[in-house]
Amino acid sequence: MDLIDDDGNLFGLINLVDALVVFVALAVVVAGVAFVLSSGSEDTAPDTATRYATLDLGTQPAYVATLVTDGDDINPASPENLTITDVYATETDDGRHLYARVRINGTLDDDTVTYDGGPLRVGRELSLTTNEYQTDGTITAVDATTPDLPVGETDLLLRTTLAADAVDTLRTGDEYRIDGRTVATVQSVEAYRTGDPGQVQAYVGVTYHTYRASDGPQFAGTPVREGVSLPLETDTAAFEGEVVRVGATEPRGERATRTVRLEVENADPDLGDALRSGMTERVRGDTVAELTNVAVEPSTMVLTSQDGNVYRRDHPVEEDVTLTADLRVRETNAGVQFKGAALRQGRTVTLDFGTVTVEATVVSVR
Repeated sequence: MDLIDDDGNLFGLINLVDALVVFVALAVVVAGVAFVLSSGSEDTAPDTATRYATLDLGTQPAYVATLVTDGDDINPASPENLTITDVYATETDDGRHLYARVRINGTLDDDTVTYDGGPLRVGRELSLTTNEYQTDGTITAVDATTPDLPVGETDLLLRTTLAADAVDTLRTGDEYRIDGRTVATVQSVEAYRTGDPGQVQAYVGVTYHTYRASDGPQFAGTPVREGVSLPLETDTAAFEGEVVRVGATEPRGERATRTVRLEVENADPDLGDALRSGMTERVRGDTVAELTNVAVEPSTMVLTSQDGNVYRRDHPVEEDVTLTADLRVRETNAGVQFKGAALRQGRTVTLDFGTVTVEATVVSVR
């Protein structure tokens, strides 16, 4: 059979022109179907975008806080999913105050990223559910680039009163750890006896890992500033200290030694007998004060005779004790300080030599 017969029919069945028309029509139909199917496929795959959010998880029981860790995945098999990238915890009376930074893959709708049915915005609550725990947090910040929490180091100087044996155990480098994470490190320790047996006043320099809130650094939910009390717990000591300096871990000024003349008036004779040159006040192996001279003389008393005359006489019992001592001080812009207070004429200082404690008035400083 000829491909095209004498009448112009294709295979003797259909006119050639009609066949071309049918072929073109079929090609158009096929192209249209392919376009429609292609468009439908794009519509079923919405655009996605990644955002990072900070969640304030509030106070959590310790048994929950220890489970919330970097790398935890929420809905990993879903196009919309969440991964924890950073965690920060501090101790509270009821457990742990917990912050988490999370990476969220959400749906992009125009310029808005949505996750789990709603837009990502400050104030919204999100649920964190894994095979090990379930908890909720409030979004406090959202951005597109930062996987880490706003946590940084803040140097502080704390003042506290401790038992002498407790302060002796504190060492530079001691760490305060919560659930395996270091939240503070001891940088310096300086201490003085207080006059109370076994008690010392300690100045402890600490570098805290603080949460950088919009209104400044915080630790354990407390804004970090002078006058507030912050906890510190190492393997050997635990206490709360008053912040007396922010931005430094040492007391103000430079260490120096000053020779000071002190006086105790109308003292019991036992005091003069107990004091001698060479006695020292030592704390943590450092000499705080050393007596270089002790002078004792009878106190004077004023007597009025029957005829009205006034006489000065030696007291039969009481004594005046004059001490010369080398004191470890700090030279500051505000003047000389001893044991954290101004050292000036007329001030009363306490020296604790272990076997005897004396309160004396400053006569001169040189």
